[in-house]
Amino acid sequence: MKKLFLFAVLISILPLSSGAYQKGMALGLYAKDPHYSYEEDLKGIKALGVDHVSLIISWYQKNISSTDIYPHWKPIGDFDTTPDIKLTEVIRQAHGMGLKVFLFPILRIEERKDKEWRGNITPQNTEEWLQSYTRFTLHYAHIASRYGVELFSVGSELCSVEPELVFWKNLIKKIRTFYPGQLIYSANWDHYKKIGFWEDLDYLGLNGYYELAKNSTPTLQELTLKWWDIENEISAWQEQNRKSIIFTEIGYPSIDGACSKPWDYTRVSPIDLEEQALCYEAFFLSWGRSQKLAGVYFWNWYGEGGTTDRGYTPRGKPAEKVIAKWFKNLFLPNSGFVSSSSQAPQVSGGSSAPAGRPLPPVISQQDHSPLF
Repeated sequence: MKKLFLFAVLISILPLSSGAYQKGMALGLYAKDPHYSYEEDLKGIKALGVDHVSLIISWYQKNISSTDIYPHWKPIGDFDTTPDIKLTEVIRQAHGMGLKVFLFPILRIEERKDKEWRGNITPQNTEEWLQSYTRFTLHYAHIASRYGVELFSVGSELCSVEPELVFWKNLIKKIRTFYPGQLIYSANWDHYKKIGFWEDLDYLGLNGYYELAKNSTPTLQELTLKWWDIENEISAWQEQNRKSIIFTEIGYPSIDGACSKPWDYTRVSPIDLEEQALCYEAFFLSWGRSQKLAGVYFWNWYGEGGTTDRGYTPRGKPAEKVIAKWFKNLFLPNSGFVSSSSQAPQVSGGSSAPAGRPLPPVISQQDHSPLF
């Protein structure tokens, strides 16, 4: 009861705001069975209070030096591309449930050495790679246009080719000639300041796989204070770009230490459902009433879920309840751009709280239970 009271007080003094907001959940279209229906997945997402769903679709290149980007229409091991007929079926199902759709094509690398990923690709022939990437992106942009998709991503975490400014500007311009929806790019959390084509897009997009703590038993206060520091840094950058921000991906695997390296789902650690839930609570406490955030998409609903699952999905875990309560009752940010020029209060540990944010209650992971 004490925790509930503290949380009620906390929420009551946070400033309310209004405006359109994307309460999002990612849904990876990863089923190997061509007859698999995503309808129940969408119903589960809708029940959380979600109003936007990002549909994840993958094409591939052989290694980081390859120039050819291609689909795997027929699954080969873990590599497969959802057929267009299934993708459009899911889009129609989502719209039929009142969900808006964010179509999110992602490039995956088939053969990777240690520390290789799409963020450091080095094509042998850059011009050929750019042409292949254009073919990949336009394929899905046309589907997005034809089926009324509300938000489309032109790229994700392609750090090494982001300096190709003329290419990106021309690609965005070309998509706008036939696609009437909104456009976004998903920058990596440590590389968003270096992108030179934000002005051509509708939102500032980035993922949120930040290191929140060095240890695997953080308190809610520690995690929230770290998010405050991150929020202040992002807000300063946002002042220069004058657009609202969307977190295109935020997620935590259900393992011990997820707060320290949320991008690393391969680490050998015990299952830890409470740490996952704690990380979600910390995000909401920091960003839950932000007047600068236009939306967030949590990674990723697809998967078995439940108490024995190590993956990112919050399905059947304490994190699911955290998301549902915030999305349904408490998460009321404003999607309009707001200046952060007002001075923020200082709190213990040297962190500066974003305007209007009180210090969260000190609740350790060991003593943690959902605050709702």
